[in-house]
This record gives sequence, C-alpha cells and structure tokens, in this order.
Amino acid sequence: MMCLSACAQLERLTNATVGGSSGDWGRESTGDSGAEARSAGGSSAATTLSREGLPPPLFGEWWFNYPESMKSSGRPKDGPCTAVEPFIYRTPNTYVPVNVPGGLHGGPSYQPGGWYSWYVRCLAIEMDRVGAPIAVLIRERNCPFPFATGGKKTSPGEVAAMLDAVPKLDYLIMDLEATNGGTPEDIEKNVAEIVRQVRSHHNPRVRDAYIGNYADWPGRRDEARIWPDRRDRTETSVWKWNRDAFYRRYLNLAMPVAYPYEVHSRHTHREIQKGPTSPNNRAAIFWAPIERVSAAARDLPTGHLLIPWVSNYIDHGSGEKAYNAPPPPRADLEALIRHIRLRGAYSYMVWTANPGRTDHPTITKDQYLDLAMSAWSTLDPLFEESSGDPARVLNLGTDKESGVQWSGMWSGDRVWVLVSNLGADDDARVRLPDIPGVPDYTPTVPRGEHRLFRWRTEG
Repeated sequence: MMCLSACAQLERLTNATVGGSSGDWGRESTGDSGAEARSAGGSSAATTLSREGLPPPLFGEWWFNYPESMKSSGRPKDGPCTAVEPFIYRTPNTYVPVNVPGGLHGGPSYQPGGWYSWYVRCLAIEMDRVGAPIAVLIRERNCPFPFATGGKKTSPGEVAAMLDAVPKLDYLIMDLEATNGGTPEDIEKNVAEIVRQVRSHHNPRVRDAYIGNYADWPGRRDEARIWPDRRDRTETSVWKWNRDAFYRRYLNLAMPVAYPYEVHSRHTHREIQKGPTSPNNRAAIFWAPIERVSAAARDLPTGHLLIPWVSNYIDHGSGEKAYNAPPPPRADLEALIRHIRLRGAYSYMVWTANPGRTDHPTITKDQYLDLAMSAWSTLDPLFEESSGDPARVLNLGTDKESGVQWSGMWSGDRVWVLVSNLGADDDARVRLPDIPGVPDYTPTVPRGEHRLFRWRTEG
C-alpha cells in the first residue's frame, strides 16, 4: 500500500473559483481503513476561492460559434432583434456560444454590414438579458495585425467593432500562436493592442473583461513538457521568449492546455526524463494535465481567473511507437475534470479535432461535452450548500512518480477529497491536512480507480 503525505500547513491565499463528481464517487466516507502507510512525496497548498464580483463562469467549445437557429432566423423588418430566439440559460453550467468573428474563422462579423452582423449584435443583447456570459475568440486573421494568414481573408477591425457592438464583454479569449509562420513578436504586438482597446473602452462593462490567450498562464516551469530542457517557460527552446513575464504583463485569465496527450507517454521513460517518471502510460497522461493546471493555480495572481482548455484525447498522429499512451477510459476523463475544479479552475473551454469527431475512438465530441459537464456539475453541492465563506483548495501538488493524485476542497463545513490511484500499488491512501472532523488519512483506493470522500468539519 502507498500513502501520500500532505503538509498540514495551509500556505497561500489567492482569488479564483472552483467545482465536479458522480456515481459511486459520491459515496460518503467518514473513517480511515486503519492500514499501515508509508510516506511518498506529495504537497499541499491552500487557495481561497470566492465568486463575489465575478462574471458567470464560461463554458465554451471550439466549434460552438453561434446557436443553430442563426441561419434560420430571418432578418427582422419591424425591429432590430425580434427574430432572435430566446437563449436558454437556466444554470451557469451551460455551454454558451463563443463567437470567432470575421476573417473566415467561422463566426458572424460585428462590423456593420458584415455576415450576420445584425444577428450577433442581437444575440449579445439577449445573452445579457438572461445573465449569460459574453465571450469572443480572436485568432490570427481577425486580430488587429493579422499574421500567418495563408492568403485567406482578414478582418483586422473585428475587435474594435465588437467592443462597440456588445452591451458587455466578460471574456476576451485569444488563440494567437507562434506556429505556421507566426512569431512571438506577432503575438505580443496583437495582445498589447487588444488589451489597450479593451481597457480604454468607454463602456465599463466592456473594459473590465478577463483577457487570456491559449496556453498562456503564470509560472516559470512547465513540468508537463516531455523534454526536460524545454520546461523553462522564461526562455522557450525556439525563441528567447519569457511566457511567464508575457502573461503577467498583459493577461488576467490563465488558460493552460490540460489535454491528455498521447505524447505524455514519454514521461514513463527514465532515460528521457533524467528524474522522476510516471509508473505507466495511463498515469502519465493523467498526471500531466493536472500538473499543468496546478502550476498555473500555484502562481495565479490575486484577482485572476483560471479557465483551462480540456479535451478527451489528443493522439500524436505520426504512428511513432515511442508515443503510445492509449486513450483514457471514461472514468479518467471524469476524474480529470473533477481534479481541475478542485484545484481552482473557474470553468473550462473544450477543444476537439473537428465538429464531427475526436481523437478518442469511443467518445464523440458531443459525448465528451456531456461527460465533462456532468463531472463538473456533480461537485456543485460542495459550493451551493456552504455557509457562503470562500472555499479553500487543499492541494496544489502532484506526485508524478507514484501515479497517485489527490485534490480537495474545504467549503463551509464540508471537506471533499478526490483520490485517483493509477500507480503500481494495489491500494493507496492519502495523508490529509489537519482539519477538525477530518481523519488523518483517506480510506484506501484500489489500483486503477478513483474515489471521492466527503466529511463534515467540527466546530
């Protein structure tokens, strides 16, 4: 049996927010198994999480630019917005459209006279009316200074037009990457201009938007990278570019990439890692996304939000035998969502390969959307039934070598702890922080399984 020790000292306080779990994961547990345990790594940190003053959480997916009813809506003749159907938003756990306007990126344009410009303006009014978050996604052809365009149409005025068109803006997300001919200079020039336009806008409901870029988050190291010499985020291997400093200079929305990549199988190879390795491929592709989200959470500045990108599986595509981690089972995908919520994620964005398929052989895009939201939602009671005090994250450490990961949250008089045992030991338990009413150790978790434990605090 394995036991992971956790520091009882609760160290750090920052702002963010969190929640996710179901089925037999929800079993109530109040005691310890009594089995002997040995120490093996692990760490803990405490982060306070509060929703006060924040916009609704953003749940978006790459291919959801606008509601299906858009193209069937006839442009109204008797008013600007009468043809737009009501947007259903009964709960914050709702996928909302994230428009990618103009530049042939797929979404309607905000520029007057642009493709379905009347509709997207009316949709923003409707979403504001029902309290849904409004978000846009800016890419290489609709940014102020287009780059890596491949000769396709550009729309450099979309950001300015959008800021004037929407009644509010909660999130401005960018996917500006140094690929396909793009450079860090292209990215920084655009990000600086976008931030300037947003922060100087006359509408206060626009200029306070959270702004983030794909794969940018605070942190000097990325231990999830498979090559040790590429883990320093202050100086990338190709360019002398400090991604940590770049994030802190411009952004307040951390967006680490938390995909279970097939290439993470290389974390099992000692000759490559020259340090701790994962015990097996399944553990490797499970640990890496949790570590990346945790790294962002550990360094998240006060007042920033954490919204990672998630997916069900990303294969390498080359057929190389060196990259051979199989697609994760459904239980692992559910657990990943729960772990990231219990470590401070405010919500998530979903990416899949295209609208009709994913790299996962048994889980479609729509099935993954349902799986992720169900996993996230099952932690809602932890926050809904709290006393209203900020929740506290109990662990932001990971244990690559053991293959056992645990995440926990203390909210009101409730402590919920999720333990995932993908290591080599037949069972594992975790040493917990010193909290009245909570045992010293979790019950044991069999190898290959995930368990959610719940306790009431005393006093």
